[in-house]
Amino acid sequence: MRVEIVEEAEGTSPESVFPPGENYFDLRANPRAIEQIAGARQYLPLRNFLVSVNSAESIFVTAGAKTKSEVPATVSTDLAHEFASQARIVFAEGSLNWERRHYVDLRSGLKELLERDAADAVRAVLRISSCDFTAERRPGFCMDIRLVAQGETAPQAELRWGLGLARIQQALLFRSRTLKQQISE
Repeated sequence: MRVEIVEEAEGTSPESVFPPGENYFDLRANPRAIEQIAGARQYLPLRNFLVSVNSAESIFVTAGAKTKSEVPATVSTDLAHEFASQARIVFAEGSLNWERRHYVDLRSGLKELLERDAADAVRAVLRISSCDFTAERRPGFCMDIRLVAQGETAPQAELRWGLGLARIQQALLFRSRTLKQQISE
């Protein structure tokens, strides 16, 4: 899997808010709310990702996720279809959200794990950005994970996306276990 790092300029005003607003479902507090998320009902890989990343075994919480299928406007290869998703995550342990270094460590660990997969038709974009945490009334950080899969057909692109999302899920859970061990020490 190709992994791209997008850097946000330091000191920029927060683009994100956590919790994100009226259509937000706290899946950690209420796992049954997954039924209210259309994308999770439609796409099993997204459902599995959201359930897993928001579980008690995970140190993360999702702050939203969406999917998109399209035919790219410019096609540079035979892979004429794309299927993409984007998820925003924060740490469930609020104090970890205040320091950017926790996200930098997470990003580098994810990059290392994801690049072990040699699939060229799947690309992950990792972006750390500023985030306002409204309940705590303080700024912090979050991470956006965008996954784009290409295929010769729309079903092939969607299948590759599902496999790529499962890899991201595995990498997040692996990093979660590592971080939990570090915190307990």
